[in-house]
Amino acid sequence: MGHLIRYLLKSKYGLWRVTARSQRVRIVLEYKEEAQMAKVRDVMNTELTSVPSSTPIIEVAHQMKIQGTETIPVCDHGKFRGVITARDIVTEIVANAVDPVVETARSVVNKHQPLISPGEEIMQAAKLMVNDGVHILAVVQNGELLGLLTLEDLARESMALAALVFSKTITPRAIAELKIHGERVSE
Repeated sequence: MGHLIRYLLKSKYGLWRVTARSQRVRIVLEYKEEAQMAKVRDVMNTELTSVPSSTPIIEVAHQMKIQGTETIPVCDHGKFRGVITARDIVTEIVANAVDPVVETARSVVNKHQPLISPGEEIMQAAKLMVNDGVHILAVVQNGELLGLLTLEDLARESMALAALVFSKTITPRAIAELKIHGERVSE
């Protein structure tokens, strides 16, 4: 873990304190009170493709391939309905031998996707990600999807916040396999 600590010791907004507890790594962010945190609107990804809920799953998968993403938002007439992930397609369609040409996004969409307002601070977004155990938030205002905030987007603004979210969802085995700059991170 020493390499990870040295690699992420300082961030734009604070300092790290890393402790081990019950075979899980706990990373606590101590941020400066006077630091002005970025807003979700400043960090979110607005260049995304959404599909209507009537879209066949085969087309959703094709859009994922074209866009190079594993998550596609579902919107009907400008209103956000949820997201579909590649994992959703595998577990709901492929594993159950359902025809992806006939089945539509409506049957697979995750309607319980955590939402955040574009005016929220990224610290609040990180807390929401940790509390809901997700790496992606839908940025919605008045029911309209404005963008997505991913762990990668968060990392571009604050490596410390991204690491905090990551640390709450990573398994001990994944920690053992983690490499930074080609070097294995060790306890």
